[in-house]
Amino acid sequence: MNQSGPGPASIAQITELLAWARRLTDAGRHADPAERAAYLAAKADLLARIADTHPVEHPCHPDAARDIATQAPTAADQATALLPTQPRTTNDR
Repeated sequence: MNQSGPGPASIAQITELLAWARRLTDAGRHADPAERAAYLAAKADLLARIADTHPVEHPCHPDAARDIATQAPTAADQATALLPTQPRTTNDR
């Protein structure tokens, strides 16, 4: 997904992020943990950019969103580590 960068988030970037969320939801437990972490970081970045477009109304939100973006990969890794492991079946090979 190509959503990061300066400037406000576009509708296309928001749509891409929502499609990515749908793919991860559809994959369920089979979703790649690295992809989950990348999604969470991209989501936090996009939210920070959206918050940046309204700094006068909510001056603390961009900083909070950036903090979340920084912590998102670690949080995703920790959450993934807590998932129960699935026994391999003959269909997984």
